Amino acid sequence: MIKSTADYHLATSYDRYDMKGHFIDWENQPGLYKSYAGVEAIPLPKVTEFPEKSLWGLDHEPGKQTDPGGLDLYLLSRIFSVGYSHTAKRPHENNYFYYRSAASAGALYPNEIYIGAYNIKALNHGLYHYDIGNMALTPLRSGDFSRYTAETIGQIDAKELVATFFVTAIFFRSAWKYRARAFRYVLLDAGHILENLILALKAEGLSFTLHYDFKDERLGRLIGLDSRREVCFACINVHGKSSSTSPAHINIEPLTPEFIEAGRVSKHEILYDEIQDIYRAGIRIPEKVETDPCISKDLGVVAGRWIRIDRKKIIKREMGFVESVIKRRSRRNFINRSLPKNVFMRLLDLICFSWDQNSPEEHFSSSSITIGFLTDNIEKFQSGFYLMDPLEWKIGLVAGEKLIDKMASVCLDQKWLRNACVHFLFVTNLAVIDKNWGSRGYRYAMLNAGRMGQTIYIGATALGLGCCGIGALYDGEAKNLLGLNNESVLLYLVAIGSVTK
Repeated sequence: MIKSTADYHLATSYDRYDMKGHFIDWENQPGLYKSYAGVEAIPLPKVTEFPEKSLWGLDHEPGKQTDPGGLDLYLLSRIFSVGYSHTAKRPHENNYFYYRSAASAGALYPNEIYIGAYNIKALNHGLYHYDIGNMALTPLRSGDFSRYTAETIGQIDAKELVATFFVTAIFFRSAWKYRARAFRYVLLDAGHILENLILALKAEGLSFTLHYDFKDERLGRLIGLDSRREVCFACINVHGKSSSTSPAHINIEPLTPEFIEAGRVSKHEILYDEIQDIYRAGIRIPEKVETDPCISKDLGVVAGRWIRIDRKKIIKREMGFVESVIKRRSRRNFINRSLPKNVFMRLLDLICFSWDQNSPEEHFSSSSITIGFLTDNIEKFQSGFYLMDPLEWKIGLVAGEKLIDKMASVCLDQKWLRNACVHFLFVTNLAVIDKNWGSRGYRYAMLNAGRMGQTIYIGATALGLGCCGIGALYDGEAKNLLGLNNESVLLYLVAIGSVTK
């Protein structure tokens, strides 16, 4: 029985010498699109233009105001077009496979988005499912549920809610390939989507808050989720002037069994006990901690020399925000070419701004993880293992040894990682997480790692670099290579470098 974050992470760790054989059941491959039979969807308007803004500019000037009643279907379509939409395709069997604007482990796309509409022009009050395949909204409930949403999330005023985005995950889409380890990946993937949505909202100048804490059962009832298959991990509230008429303490009736059954994506799904256990263990919302822990001090490694990040101005031929999102791909065809220092510093600049400004409300802060990186082949920059202090705009050298080749071996011997110039590392101390937030803290850490990973993906694309995230690694070997203590682990790795055209 999984009772803690540490239990789950250990139970799903990869070991080079104890990897059990696993064959993918292609006949039982999950569907990538959730649909509701017999419900007429509302097409979103086709987008013809986007805000012309720099990715760096979004984090320098985060959105702080919403035009009351200014959110309409066209603007909503523009947010979805950037936040989560099809961006590329390739031939697949007798059809096409479509890639999306947010990165996903194995391109399995386990996540769904729903939206509560409280004051969106030309859209009735209600709850809708976002149909990414058809760029449409499927109505699930009619009526005003803003007060119910506010009560479920807590500490927000229904009168200020214009809309709420709910980001969920369907476990089996990822577990079909990754089995019990899939809980890690659906959280990372949800983080990727969240960051895209957040940046899209910033580009539109909309005021919003991000929430990881809410009453899971109440929210699942509203959306119509079977918690064995699909759960909500985060909400983004768009603030402004609501036209709410919602009564206090509204009673939400369950959706029909047919709607709830829409979460089944395969005829023969496997419900992994480890996933069910860690999800249930994290349902309780923790008490707010008085002082956020400093994970970097509990990793077992120490930076001996800290230096200020040399902030750089715009790089020539730097892509704009929307173009970077649309052209983002998991590109791993790295070549052995040195990376200019000013380009690297430009990316570190983006990470620091993102870290400082994107923390969710309530019980979570960026303190659930620490960012480090391994470098090699950067002009006028010492190779080695570094930790970052994004709030202080500093990086500290832990070890001057070249570790990228060895880390490629740790990442299931994926040799292409050796030619990357940087491996960004997202690490945490599981004991600290469990002590401060209980098992729900694992959600915080993985979601935030995914969000920062997506920022690096988009930033690397803007700078003309390749980028690819890695969640599959030999966990014990990663701990030993980095010199982490027994309670600390590497959660996620994102590699960047020059690639072939």
